[in-house]
Amino acid sequence: MRVVGTRFGEIELDDAKTIVFSRGLIGFPEARRYVLLEPRGAGHVAWLQSLDMPELAFPVVNGGAIAGSYPEPAPEKLAHDAGIAASDVAVLVIVAATKGKGLVANLLAPLVVDLESRSGAQVVLDPTQYAAAVPLTLGGALAQTTDAR
Repeated sequence: MRVVGTRFGEIELDDAKTIVFSRGLIGFPEARRYVLLEPRGAGHVAWLQSLDMPELAFPVVNGGAIAGSYPEPAPEKLAHDAGIAASDVAVLVIVAATKGKGLVANLLAPLVVDLESRSGAQVVLDPTQYAAAVPLTLGGALAQTTDAR
């Protein structure tokens, strides 16, 4: 399959790599088919490129790389609760560059993907435990918010 997007130009993709979010993502319910464009080399940020809306692509990182205990409940439980298979689960977190906070991660609404069935869902976690704009350091870990004076 060939996709012409606004960020990456024309890309030839394997149909078998399509990830289907049957309910879409928050704010984009009509965009249900995506592909994960992973960096070559040592990069940590990948892109979740929409196949339904080629102008739509989200920068994502592996949620486990941000914080070892993220998310709670465990990815397999999140997948089960979202109604998707849980054989080989990945948790992706959308990141954004913001003025004032720098790089932030949306830990409140991660993307749970079963890599075997290629199905996914965006889930909303406990807002008393997670936030939608958590600052990150350049290495991808959560920025320390405590004062070390």
